[in-house]
Amino acid sequence: MYKITKMIILLVAGMCLLTGFVTTTTALTNILVESDHAYANNFDYIWPEISHPEATQMRLHFTKLELDFDDKLILLDKDGNKLVTFKDYKNEDFWTEWYTGNTIKVKLETNRYGTAYGFKIDQVETRNDMAPSGDLPESYHSYANNFNYIWPEISRPEATQMRLHFTKLELDFDDKLILLNKDGNKLVTFKDYNNEDFWTEWYTGNTIKVKLETNRYETAYGFKIDQVEIRTNPESISMDIKETPSSSSAPFAYITNGGSNNVSVIDTVNNTVIAVVDVGSDPFGVAVAPDGTKVYVANMGSNNISVIDTATNSVTDTIDAGINPRGIAVSPDGTKIYVVNSASNNVSVIDTVTNNVTASVTAGGIPYGVAVNPDGKKVYVTNGDIGNENNTVSVIDTISNNVIATVTAGGIPYGVAVTPDGTKVYVANWGSDNVSIIDTTSNNITARVNITKPVGITVSPDGKKVYVTNVSNNLSVIDTANNTVTATVNVGSDPSGVAVTPDGKKVYVVNSGSNNVSVIDTASNIVIATVPAGNTPRAFGQFISGSVSTSAAPAGPECKEIKDYLPVYTNGVNLNIINKVGKDILVVWTKADSREPVFKVNILNEQNRTVTTPTGIVDEYIRISYPQEVCSWYRVIQATNSGHTQLESGYDYTVTYYWGSNGTGLTPIPDSEAPE
Repeated sequence: MYKITKMIILLVAGMCLLTGFVTTTTALTNILVESDHAYANNFDYIWPEISHPEATQMRLHFTKLELDFDDKLILLDKDGNKLVTFKDYKNEDFWTEWYTGNTIKVKLETNRYGTAYGFKIDQVETRNDMAPSGDLPESYHSYANNFNYIWPEISRPEATQMRLHFTKLELDFDDKLILLNKDGNKLVTFKDYNNEDFWTEWYTGNTIKVKLETNRYETAYGFKIDQVEIRTNPESISMDIKETPSSSSAPFAYITNGGSNNVSVIDTVNNTVIAVVDVGSDPFGVAVAPDGTKVYVANMGSNNISVIDTATNSVTDTIDAGINPRGIAVSPDGTKIYVVNSASNNVSVIDTVTNNVTASVTAGGIPYGVAVNPDGKKVYVTNGDIGNENNTVSVIDTISNNVIATVTAGGIPYGVAVTPDGTKVYVANWGSDNVSIIDTTSNNITARVNITKPVGITVSPDGKKVYVTNVSNNLSVIDTANNTVTATVNVGSDPSGVAVTPDGKKVYVVNSGSNNVSVIDTASNIVIATVPAGNTPRAFGQFISGSVSTSAAPAGPECKEIKDYLPVYTNGVNLNIINKVGKDILVVWTKADSREPVFKVNILNEQNRTVTTPTGIVDEYIRISYPQEVCSWYRVIQATNSGHTQLESGYDYTVTYYWGSNGTGLTPIPDSEAPE
């Protein structure tokens, strides 16, 4: 256990108060720090320091502190840096915050006007170590200001993955708790965070370090970790296959920063910025290609589209657009881009093969957002003409590139999103403080949900929830079954863009006013991380790669297509398989062009399994737990590499299997073609 030393500074009879530049000390080693009562005007004095060489942290007790208008009492560290300033302050019998260090100096600055009582300090409390002792990291409660410390590492040599349980984590504004891996690389950052009794995400590796960084202002409870959970490799299968380089389509978040003219690339596994890509002027909208290989950025200031290669995080092409392009979306097959040009009141249609504009469709006044139906047949464009209380949504037929319907939505509609089954369109109406729900068959409004000044909007992969950013600096969660707001999550300042990860577990909210991104756990609706971005981030659109929309229909024995989202790469050597099919599955990977298995694993419904990553070129099969004679076997059909999957040594792969999603297809096959 940790030790707290408390020292009472006694007032010796006959001792004089400190006044002017005259100081009187006792024969004791301790100095009583006290002003005259009342203090003088035009006074500027630093008392002899309060020093305890053995201390790592200190705090002071005031019997009374009373200052007149604009007078200041300043606490300084050993080097004269400010710890805290009390101004126009009045209080009695209180402790200061904890401050890191073994020395505190007290300075009083007064003006030439009124005076007041001043102050008297009668106690000093010290801590003699950086943190409490124990098997797992724990901070002092409350922690100290100006604190920067890494606890002894949490190491489990047998583990391949780890996660931590917090009994409580409470941080003051701008203070950070950072989890690091064995090499000191960031796994996640908790900032301005307050939560109890929760688990972190799973992190690859056998070591986690905990680091606390605090500023010089207020403090809070801190944290306590009481449990560690690990995963070990359940299976280890060796392969003797020639390795082949692989390409990555990991789920990264691409955040457009309008004030710094660039895009921040966030790894959604550990919530860190891994790259910053310079683009055009005032980037606003963003869309990721379905295969994750390209990102398209609408530059509102330079009237063009930047094309980013996700493998290199560099701009490979720039496409001219209309005036002030804002919203942007990619067709489900990845062959077309739809760009909304707010100042020219039209939509540019771009061929992704040639990067040429092939059509221009006239929309309504000041079009803003855009979304494509999952079947690729219709495009929905919000027309946010300011001053019009009944703005519209233009419905564009993608074959003819003509507007086939105009739906009256609400006042100044901004964001727009389509449900995965394509039956509903959700429109965020900033001007009328609500969200409109459009039936895509009739193009009629079927319901409205009241939300104050909604901006960005997106639908979860399973279609059960809609996430809406709004001017109240929070995220509203709508249940699509009854179109009611079921939760409200506080985020950063002036939230704009919003997107969901392919597995539906996390929502990313882009905060334009606070220049960061809030990461929300969808199970608990709690912010679990805050990631810094550039200046004025917006990311209006589908900015997370590998987005998957799953069918709402339950899995059954019919010969339906099953698809996967493959792969997600992080440093490591493990294969993590997630089963979202709705039934237990068996995954089998065979040698290329062979039915000879090199890897087998059973995954129960809604469960994960982690195994040693095989390397080389393999074929991929899964078997559903239906009767064997009813389409139980499927084989992956990749777009490239002759149907083979490439796995490279030195990476982690996460493969998530969905029922009827729009990832890579697995085709039903007869048992005669199944693995041996």
